[in-house]
Amino acid sequence: MADSPAIVEVHLLACVHGMWGQPSHVSRLAEIMRETHAKAEDGVELDVLVAETNREAHTYDGVDWGAERVVQEVKDRIAVIEAPEANPRKKVTRFSIIGYSLGGLLSRYAVGILYSTGFFDDGKVKPVNFATIATPNIGLLRYNTFFSSVTNTLGPIFLSRTGKHFYAKDADEWGAGEEKPLLEVMSEKGSVFYDALTKFQHITFVANAINDITVPFITASAEPYDPFVAYARNGVEIDLDEKYAPVIKSFKLPSGPAPIVAPPRPRIFSRAWWKAKWNAPSRLPPPLQFRFPFNIVVGLLLPVIFPLFLTAAVTNFTYNVFHSRRRIKLLESSGQSNRSAIVSLMQRIERQVEDTVADLMNDGMDDENMGPDAGPSNITTATPSGAGTPLPPLPGTSTPLKEKSRPPRRMSITYTPLADPNSPYHDSYPSTTTTKEKQNQPLLTETQRRIISNLNTLPNLKKVYVFIDGVRNSHATIICRDIKNFSFHRRGEGVLRYLADQFEM
Repeated sequence: MADSPAIVEVHLLACVHGMWGQPSHVSRLAEIMRETHAKAEDGVELDVLVAETNREAHTYDGVDWGAERVVQEVKDRIAVIEAPEANPRKKVTRFSIIGYSLGGLLSRYAVGILYSTGFFDDGKVKPVNFATIATPNIGLLRYNTFFSSVTNTLGPIFLSRTGKHFYAKDADEWGAGEEKPLLEVMSEKGSVFYDALTKFQHITFVANAINDITVPFITASAEPYDPFVAYARNGVEIDLDEKYAPVIKSFKLPSGPAPIVAPPRPRIFSRAWWKAKWNAPSRLPPPLQFRFPFNIVVGLLLPVIFPLFLTAAVTNFTYNVFHSRRRIKLLESSGQSNRSAIVSLMQRIERQVEDTVADLMNDGMDDENMGPDAGPSNITTATPSGAGTPLPPLPGTSTPLKEKSRPPRRMSITYTPLADPNSPYHDSYPSTTTTKEKQNQPLLTETQRRIISNLNTLPNLKKVYVFIDGVRNSHATIICRDIKNFSFHRRGEGVLRYLADQFEM
């Protein structure tokens, strides 16, 4: 009798795009991952899944429902990989996920769903690499500017359910009765989201150090202070990695106030002045950026184009929000089978907390009636966070896969710890001495500070900072989002190569 063929182990990597995105936005990431790990390593093959069901307007539907779709795609891909008729037979034994922008939040929620439903139980599937790239891990930020105030007001309205999550306007839906926004719940120890992340061997937050207007450094890196906000003037020393530029290999903060040396300004209408104007990055949105001489035409027509563009944008937002709310209403009314496992779990926990509090109150009244000689009480002391409340055990990995010996792949990039905003060291920064520099630091809420504190307790957390200068917005460049239409997006390829080389199979 012939021996049955050996089953090939598969490492499944899911790549998730961001807001208003489409699968092509992370296609270069997927290509580099496939190229780097084209051959099986220690008998493990890499299979890359690019999530597709959240494209474009579907990103309005919220972090939770977007993550549900990602989880379903993961399950569908596993079913295809492990199909009985496949030759050779394959088995998914390892799992990694990388999320870009909003996709990072979807990824954090998705692994919580997988964890809570037993996906990683008993070592069946080993969680290995988790990474977010330019992800608003603490939500979108508010600055001391009029434009930022407007976006913080209109964002939760024009971005539907996702906007509420971005700006923490959803506290009535989460927190097991404590009314916390989803992003804070996802960061807390003991939540399925946090516990799921702790199972991954490697957690990486990749952040643009400069020029990311969409997702600034502080929220992408989960740091309380931005040392790069005035990098050209505050004396911070930046050393780029020779192989993976624009990845920052190291940076050094100034020991004290650095002398502010203003660069010489070229004389108006001089050759240097025209050259600077010519090379200056466009302040127009990408759809209105054209090469010479079409940029001149666009500039002349801007008084006509801008009102039309603004009208079209508001109309598009309104249309997408309307349809997003219809989709969400349909999802929520379609029965428990389509409800998130996370929501169901949190509802069960909330009911148990309420029952426990009621029991405590009843026991307390009984003790009061029984008097001091009635004997010891077995009441569990409750804390504001519910730490003393016994909750149902969450699933965990009890029997990990057998480790195989392999050379270390991860690189050692170590950053100097950032200064605490309340420390004297922070006060020595020249960026805090002028009103303009103070405005460039965001106005963090207490909720965002708690999220930062929570996320920085994650084990195996590593942060990678990226320095992309000379562009108005580096958010798309870091992921090589559209190299076909914007050649400068290729500057982010070093980031993707770095992630691929440090990716553990």
